[in-house]
Amino acid sequence: MAPRKRTNKHLESHVYQSTRKGVMYYRYKHPITGKMHGMGSDRRKANAAARILNQKLIQNDCLIDQVLGTNEKDMSYIIGRYREDILPSKKLAAGTIQNYNYRLDRINDDLGKYPINQFTVETVANYLDKNFDKSPYIKYRNTLAELFRYSILKGFRADNPAHTTYAKADVEKERQRMTLEQFRKLHEIAPSWMKIAMELALITLQGRHEVCTMKYSDIKDGGLFITREKTKKNQWAHLRISVTPELEDLIKRSRESKIASPYIVHYRPTRIKESKTKTHWSQINLNAFTKAFRKLRDESGIFNSIPKNQRPTFHEIRSLGSYLYEKDGYSTEYVQQLMAHGDKKMTEYYQSGHETKWVNVNAELAVKDLLNK
Repeated sequence: MAPRKRTNKHLESHVYQSTRKGVMYYRYKHPITGKMHGMGSDRRKANAAARILNQKLIQNDCLIDQVLGTNEKDMSYIIGRYREDILPSKKLAAGTIQNYNYRLDRINDDLGKYPINQFTVETVANYLDKNFDKSPYIKYRNTLAELFRYSILKGFRADNPAHTTYAKADVEKERQRMTLEQFRKLHEIAPSWMKIAMELALITLQGRHEVCTMKYSDIKDGGLFITREKTKKNQWAHLRISVTPELEDLIKRSRESKIASPYIVHYRPTRIKESKTKTHWSQINLNAFTKAFRKLRDESGIFNSIPKNQRPTFHEIRSLGSYLYEKDGYSTEYVQQLMAHGDKKMTEYYQSGHETKWVNVNAELAVKDLLNK
């Protein structure tokens, strides 16, 4: 640690002072999260509290670390090595890798400078509890556990403090299903290109990525060839969807925009400019598509009675479509193939939650005979 400034020599480590309206105040900088905490204006009390906090939060093994040569390995170093050695071998979809990197960036920003061998169960638990809840808590805990597991394999730690923290069960789904009536109302007011996207998702049961990247050139010999991005490493992710009259009509209507676009779902932006995220100016990148759908949904008034964090996303159209196929008499196996699911249970999950399914039973106990005896 760098020597403290002369003006701070009288303060414990991680205590800082500042003057406001002529009064000296003290703050404590958390050695793990980097967050500042007010300690009042009494220097003695601030120093006393800091001594206790430093003892709890920082392990006194710096000399041992110097001998072993591990004291320079901080979380930032581990994240860098993990990105080089482990992440590429996972063979994940581009979107999943992006989410991984987002979490790694956040952990690096929050904990990057903290020595890897000084993390305790308490410090990891405090970090998770104060910063995350529900699904993000689970994902960040799992990511930290992977980073510490990698540290063990490389000899920088002997244990995994993230594994010992509270493993919250998977949270129940907060997003509400989209009903057919809601779909109809939203479709009615949607711009023409969004109408095409919504119908395409409902018929083909594909997600946002596939809908936004489908090209006219993907239609060959009476089939629409699609690779499901999320599971593309699996055989079942590569689909040839027969072009039915319904799908053919949809594709025909998409061409009525008079835009010479290679993409089935396309639009004319207010400003035409080159972009690294597009291969053609008429293409709708994923983030812009999500924002456009969210704006349409929230401004429609259709979902005003539902909290914003529970309103259905575009992905729910895929779920609605799977349910409608089931209602129309198509087997779960048929829908499973169309959704490119490797697991039948996942398909059943998408089909659930749209209505209460009643079980037909008989109640045939002869009460009169019992009472007349």
